[in-house]
Amino acid sequence: MIEEKGMISSRKNKKGLEERYKKARQEIASAFLDKSPPSENVDISEAYQQSRSLLGDYVTLDWQHRQDILRIINQIKRYADDDTLRRPLNIIMQAEPGSGKSHMVHCLARKLESQHATAVNFNMASLHSIDDLTQPLDEVRNLKVVDRLPILFLDEFDSNPANFPMLLPLMWDGGLQISHRDLKLGKLVIVLAGSGKNIEQEMKSAKAMQSVTEAQETKLVDLLSRINGGELEIPALDTVSADKDRRIDKVCLTIALLQNRFACKLETIPWALLRFVVMSKFRYGVRSIAHLVDLVSPLREKANSLQLSNLNMPLGSVSVLRDSSLAYHIFSEDGPASIIELWNECCQSDIAVRVKKNVEEEEYS
Repeated sequence: MIEEKGMISSRKNKKGLEERYKKARQEIASAFLDKSPPSENVDISEAYQQSRSLLGDYVTLDWQHRQDILRIINQIKRYADDDTLRRPLNIIMQAEPGSGKSHMVHCLARKLESQHATAVNFNMASLHSIDDLTQPLDEVRNLKVVDRLPILFLDEFDSNPANFPMLLPLMWDGGLQISHRDLKLGKLVIVLAGSGKNIEQEMKSAKAMQSVTEAQETKLVDLLSRINGGELEIPALDTVSADKDRRIDKVCLTIALLQNRFACKLETIPWALLRFVVMSKFRYGVRSIAHLVDLVSPLREKANSLQLSNLNMPLGSVSVLRDSSLAYHIFSEDGPASIIELWNECCQSDIAVRVKKNVEEEEYS
């Protein structure tokens, strides 16, 4: 009876949380996705805080994405708490270049601090020989010595299929033979991140569970067979479907990047800047938006608001945009003139967006 009541309570709590996420999405959609700008200043501070509720600096209001992340968190917790498991926990992550994969992994590690998790990054695109793995694996070994749970993040693992065979023993036995060293790592989490379309195709093919010829069998399938911790996809930031609009997360992401740059001092941001980000196409996702944020003029001393008139973005004309570094990060099928037109259109509104409560409001909330 008690267990049943607990299950009912858990379902109610989850439903309530899902409703809060839905309300937050609706607030941001109303402010930035409608054709007309708001008629007065808007406050999305609570909606933004909701986007931080799971992973802090990795923001999202995409409910399904949140559930997928939560599933991975719980998987790692179960693995960390089970002393009978000795092999590595292997997770595969699919995401576009520049989508914030390594940032997510570091936020995951912070979330799993009670499991003593610590992230170690290595980009497989820089691998020239097996010896190049010595440094990250030594980092992992050093963490094990001080009783940490390493999360080894191997980005762009699919950049060179010739590297797949060397990953197989690491993923199965938690060890690797490098030169004359036998590196035994034991219990750890390995996150393989890739963006190649062939990964998804091979996964679907393998899950068909039909026999294949020897010619059809690949090392990638062998590698995928060692994924025992599940899969995680970071949806593209411009994904729009019947039940998903990741452009809402572009708003939260831009706020997070601005808050990080200005040490969380920002209370208001021009609607025009956030609307421009929402409606623009960025070549390298999060990385390109971060580049745009770095171009924003510094805050004046003791200021806590960004002013539209002081942004000084390289969007005054097509020639200015083409001569700026932003030209490598933003694009439009209609050419650069349409980007300038969008910026000018956004700047017709001087609406301010509150993204953080001021000190007085926080004291009385």
